Amino acid sequence: MKKVLLGCLFASTTIAHEYGYLTYYFVDPDCPVHVAGRFRQIGSANFKNRQHGDVNYSDGYAAAYYTHFLNPDNFFSWGVGYDYLKFDWKKNPRFNQKHFNYATASLGYISTTLDRWRWIVSGGFTVEADGLNFGQTGVYHARLWGRYHFSECWGFHVGALGQYGIKNGHALPILGIDWKWGSDWTASCIFPLNISLNYAFNDHWSTELAYSGFGGPYKYPRRAEQKEGRFKDPIFEVYSRGVDLNLLYKYDHLLRLALGVGYNGSGWIFIKDYHRDQGQYYPYKGAPYAQGTVALTF
Repeated sequence: MKKVLLGCLFASTTIAHEYGYLTYYFVDPDCPVHVAGRFRQIGSANFKNRQHGDVNYSDGYAAAYYTHFLNPDNFFSWGVGYDYLKFDWKKNPRFNQKHFNYATASLGYISTTLDRWRWIVSGGFTVEADGLNFGQTGVYHARLWGRYHFSECWGFHVGALGQYGIKNGHALPILGIDWKWGSDWTASCIFPLNISLNYAFNDHWSTELAYSGFGGPYKYPRRAEQKEGRFKDPIFEVYSRGVDLNLLYKYDHLLRLALGVGYNGSGWIFIKDYHRDQGQYYPYKGAPYAQGTVALTF
């Protein structure tokens, strides 16, 4: 039962991995070390107001985790990592910074003590890597997530997650299901972590259609240092969603690879000053994107 519970986490290659919101799919008593990385490039997207021009966007992360196995039912997993964002908007009226680098850390507790349940309690932070100024750039996140193993084919998910920092705070419920039919098809509809449909060709190869998030968790705040004009201490949020098709490869529990293409729907960047005044949305149109992910567990 424990192998089934831990194996049915349905890790997404997109939103579930970012900013500490991990599924901990890699937990295995025989493999305590996990490293992963991803890079995603979005094509040029035009702003809806033509005077604002267009934006080129890319993001990525690299992270390493170590899991401590207290007993067969309880585990601690801690991780450190690096996140990258490029938001190249030449006609940005409020700041001219294009590259953003973040240090991340998280600690998760995973338990299967309760019959048919798997619970995850986790917390962590991100902070701009240049200077590690938590007061000016730190954002803290936490999550409580439970999965009930209803049957061999169904799982039910409940919980909540949120973040707080840089003059902002936001919380969302976790609610959804995952299911499997036949030996080839699996699906997950877990708001807001993972919406995907997967078809397995064999034990190594599969394909996945997934709903993806961009800019980090919903309304995730960031600080820009290179301001434009008299606009003081800009804070901004990037938000959009896309749909991607990925080709996945896995070798036992050791190696996972993913390559995918997709289309990012229309989104927005919201910019305000340090005092949460003069806030304004700048919506932009959709654009295609490509991404790649690699993960090793040993």
